[in-house]
Amino acid sequence: MQERRQLHDLKDLPRSAALSQLREAAEAASPPNYPPEALFAPASLWNWMRAYLAYVFHRKHYFPAHTASPSHALYDLTGERGSDRVRVSIAGDWGTGTSEAQSVARQMTRFEPHFTIHMGDVYYVGDPLSVNENCLGIKNPNNNYDPVTWPLGSVGSFALNGNHEMYANGGGYFDVFLPRLGLRTSGGVTGQQTSFFCLENQHWRVIAVDTGYNSIGVPILSGIPWINSIPGIGGDCELPAPLVQWVKEVVRPGEDRRGLILLSHHQNYSGFQDQYAKPARQLWKAGVQKRVLWFWGHEHRLAGYDVHGTESLKSYGRCVGHGGMPVELGTPIREPRPLFYDNRRGTHGFGVNGHVNLTFAGPRVECSYVDLDGNVLVEETFSVVDGNVELVRQRQLVQDAEFYWVDEKDFNRKAR
Repeated sequence: MQERRQLHDLKDLPRSAALSQLREAAEAASPPNYPPEALFAPASLWNWMRAYLAYVFHRKHYFPAHTASPSHALYDLTGERGSDRVRVSIAGDWGTGTSEAQSVARQMTRFEPHFTIHMGDVYYVGDPLSVNENCLGIKNPNNNYDPVTWPLGSVGSFALNGNHEMYANGGGYFDVFLPRLGLRTSGGVTGQQTSFFCLENQHWRVIAVDTGYNSIGVPILSGIPWINSIPGIGGDCELPAPLVQWVKEVVRPGEDRRGLILLSHHQNYSGFQDQYAKPARQLWKAGVQKRVLWFWGHEHRLAGYDVHGTESLKSYGRCVGHGGMPVELGTPIREPRPLFYDNRRGTHGFGVNGHVNLTFAGPRVECSYVDLDGNVLVEETFSVVDGNVELVRQRQLVQDAEFYWVDEKDFNRKAR
């Protein structure tokens, strides 16, 4: 009997609420390894219809405003005894319950982070059972898998909202996962009251936004190719109004000279897949009008870009959605082409999973991209210059023909 869900169990998982619910129902109908026929077994189809209809025609979870947080979603980005040397571990698309997710969690723990941040997506549908099994270490009675636990930082831990959480209307994310996160206290944790937050110190601000809440679109129709491209049908990841108001009136980035790092589940741009431009336009209008470093997930890969952006908001984009899902392989198909991306094939036939560690030290932050075996692939150093983020150093540590790295001469020409 297999102990944990395997990456092959999540292969070709469509970005669809209905089909994700079907996968979960099929797994429950024939645990732990379901044959293809189980997708069409009466028990599977009935469980799927019951689960899907339970969510699709119900309202999604209400969106908590910053007033739900005692600190108005602002938190100190500090280490031991208030030090500005802070370690942060970030993983995206991690909540799968796979052995690979467990290995990534183990590597994150080895870094001894003060903070851990999940970039969003708990599979299959982010309902309470999925959150319990894949994030909180609580056994799912519907299968025989061992659960997996999200690693908490010594100071605190936070999670972003993804599209898979909203396949169950956000209830598992807002009501089950977030209360188990937030800042550490002597008695446990404070809870994370909002799906957005800002970690800040004297030199840096890390602003996390919620692109998942409006990522689904019209039920059923949004899952149909071509139809979902019609305006108003597919989700556009628009930032909810209370979040934009918080950026304008509480964070007030236009009045601040600190370096800014953005976090979101969905990508602003990509050389491989779709782009979601609306959140960038909203953030620009809300006052984020300087060059930033932007981490996102959603795409199941590791990739890093030179300064690029939709509309006026320019960023060093870093895709780190390779935490627990089958990592996608392939070369870029459009601009912008990444400065680096991991195209190595693992022993299971997919790409190699991993995460990123950030070390804040005064006006600089060092980024180390680590795979699930603990190998450091790339190291980067960013600095704050007149309020803008600048890439000052970048070093490749993995020597593999399938790890794409921009030509050094070309990089020197692009680097600022």
